[in-house]
Amino acid sequence: MNGKIFYDLYYFCFSISCLALLFLAKLPTTQISSILLGILIFIVIFNLFFNNKIIIVGGILLCGFLWSTQNGLDYLATVEPYIDKKITILAIVKSIKITQDNSPDSHDHHYVNFEIKEINQKLIDQRLTISLLWNNNIIPAAGERWQLKVKTKVTHSNLNQGGFDSQRFNIANRSLLVGTIDDAIQIESTKNFRQQLVDKTLLYVNLFDYGDLMLALAFGERSRLTFEHKNIMYQTGIAHLMAISGMHIILVVFLVNRLIKSVQFLLPIKLIFYWFPLLSAFTIAAFYAWLVGLNPPVMRAILALFIWLVLRFYKKSLNSWQVINRIIAILLFFDPLMILSESFWLSCYAVICLIFIAQWLPTLKKACVKQSYLWQLLKLQCLLTFLLLPIQFFIFNGISSVAIIANLIAIPIISLITFPFILIMMIMSFFDCSYLAIWFAIMADLSLNGIFYLLEKLSGYWLYISSQYYLFSYIGWLIFIFYRVGIWRRNKILFLLVIVFMLSPVIKQRAEQWQIDMLDVGHGLAIVIRKGSSAILYDTGAKWQNGSAAEQIILPFIRWHNLSIEGIIISHEHNDHIGGLTTIKMHYPDAWVMSSSTKLNNDYLCKSGNTFYWRDLMLLILWPNELSESTLNAQSCVVKISDGKNTILLTGDLEKKQEQQLILHHKELLFSTILQIPHHGSNTSSHYAFLAKVNPKISIGSISRYNPWKLPAKKVLNRYNELKLDYYLTSYFGQVSILFYPDKLVVNTMRREIKSRWYHDWFGALPN
Repeated sequence: MNGKIFYDLYYFCFSISCLALLFLAKLPTTQISSILLGILIFIVIFNLFFNNKIIIVGGILLCGFLWSTQNGLDYLATVEPYIDKKITILAIVKSIKITQDNSPDSHDHHYVNFEIKEINQKLIDQRLTISLLWNNNIIPAAGERWQLKVKTKVTHSNLNQGGFDSQRFNIANRSLLVGTIDDAIQIESTKNFRQQLVDKTLLYVNLFDYGDLMLALAFGERSRLTFEHKNIMYQTGIAHLMAISGMHIILVVFLVNRLIKSVQFLLPIKLIFYWFPLLSAFTIAAFYAWLVGLNPPVMRAILALFIWLVLRFYKKSLNSWQVINRIIAILLFFDPLMILSESFWLSCYAVICLIFIAQWLPTLKKACVKQSYLWQLLKLQCLLTFLLLPIQFFIFNGISSVAIIANLIAIPIISLITFPFILIMMIMSFFDCSYLAIWFAIMADLSLNGIFYLLEKLSGYWLYISSQYYLFSYIGWLIFIFYRVGIWRRNKILFLLVIVFMLSPVIKQRAEQWQIDMLDVGHGLAIVIRKGSSAILYDTGAKWQNGSAAEQIILPFIRWHNLSIEGIIISHEHNDHIGGLTTIKMHYPDAWVMSSSTKLNNDYLCKSGNTFYWRDLMLLILWPNELSESTLNAQSCVVKISDGKNTILLTGDLEKKQEQQLILHHKELLFSTILQIPHHGSNTSSHYAFLAKVNPKISIGSISRYNPWKLPAKKVLNRYNELKLDYYLTSYFGQVSILFYPDKLVVNTMRREIKSRWYHDWFGALPN
């Protein structure tokens, strides 16, 4: 094996070692790190005398592990001292102001990003950012300096299977710290160049219906995207085109490079330099990257482009695999935490797919010479779609069935018309060339209008994929490799056996008889009772202005497990319990509804004494005694679910008086294996006599970490502790799942058993 191959192996090993950050439950302690560092030093000394390449590989793996984990430890050590604290900071505004006045109405409940320079009048050495909920009448602009008294928090993800992992996302982007403002004083009002250009561009962007998309393509600012536009992009699979990423940076490089080369045709030979177009293109691309906010995907693209230029400058004869291998390793060296970023995986994976297509299908490459551009683009898009299925399923839990057509329409128009016209509009607006700026803005708006007119006809064909089919997503790679190697012709049985293996999770029988899942929905309640592929919901979480727990948490969980909702039980009509009912019914119109409210269209009545059987489980209603027109906490629907051996008592927001009534009327019937902690652990519920009668083995509570009522109440937790009742709170454990087997029950939580990861820790102050 020659030296060059070993060098590539070293780069590859370093990248592989960084994968530990994805799977570690805990980062190594100082003692373990010291031991590993001692081993690494020994390997270095050993190789000074013997130069064993195998030992070097082991040393690089160990070096990469220590480097990546230490970066994670360093970032947490920087952030954790300031979580859940009241501090005074001096900070520079990073977010751009996208309104032309200081009216706070248009920016209600928005977050502003700051780069902290001082904390409590002390300079900080590390780069630290914070995202603050803005409540001041003066809207800050990028580049301004502010002195702020803030109450800090930490990004705390609602952890559920199939849901978005905001803790992992924010650690990958080094943006864990958030907070609210007690006082704000503007120290310096000077805007940076980025904000000045935004102010001038907004004069033209705000005139058009697709101004929100133009702003996103111009400055990477997506906060103004309308729900309609975001939904169409998501449903058709073109959302990646509207987020400034490596593709846009490459487009800038390509356009500038071509422009300068065209100008060089007019110059004498002595003024033509080979490197001038490339270096100029890189410089302008780097400037544009700063202009759009240096978000992580853009920073990765600029760094990768810089590495490529360096390799080309030193005339390294490397193939495509060597280049991408070294770029990935160097990127991870500069920031190992990007291994947690989904956009990092998506961009690297897409490039790897393109290299595979280019090198593994030479017959396709030769055939493309005789084929039209449109036909080549169609074949490339089809191949990419099938090869990208694993990463699509992993990140988006599904795929658009019309993505191929949508991208064929959108990519050429946005790349060749929309994006270049927006760039020219920005330049014209900066130089106050109003007529030219408006003309190019009109052309960009017309192109977007045409794209979205066609995409609107294609939207609504998104396919959700459950976790059971994740292995099957590799079918594209299977066909690709079998075709290239020729196994398809020689051994069809092997091909079929691999497909059966991919589908094995679908036909696998589950060992548990049934289970319940208390979802982590923040302040609210949503419990899934499931048996096989059928489920019923007890409450549907809250609804808020721009979404609901049903859309963001419950439905992704249901799709992840390939479940069908057959029934919905509503405990009472407070928003945090009934908010998602309309959404759930829209997706499952045949699901029956049970409640104690006369206003709802009930299929079954939640009235004390009623009994209902579902999938061999008995549902016994214990409360209320009468139906009500308006159901509040006191009228919560109390249901006892039993399989003949194990029982669950679902209580909604039941309060002390109703608990006493239950003891008076039902007594021994209250005894249950599992108790849903009433009223989110409020001091109005869970009194001693009730807990003693229920005497559960396990209690589960749906709690939001940062809630204004400071739930769960300390007095309530003390009662559970004094009675020696085990309890699990979603605020600490995330999703809580209880599986019932013939001879036992098992409790699994997201933060421990299901997905125990260091980036899922409870950061900052502990719960009560």
